[in-house]
Amino acid sequence: MERAELDGGIPVMYRDYGHRVRMAYDPAQIDEAAAIALLCVRVPRLVNSLELIRRH
Repeated sequence: MERAELDGGIPVMYRDYGHRVRMAYDPAQIDEAAAIALLCVRVPRLVNSLELIRRH
């Protein structure tokens, strides 16, 4: 999970590699908890197996 300045209207970006998911969110547009929730909606298999590694 990374913080990044993203374009307006794009609060979260992610890439699903199958064995891991890389994600960036823009804290000016969305908070971390909402970004995680959105990611879990888009990639439901993460709900019970989410392990965060934060990159700042």
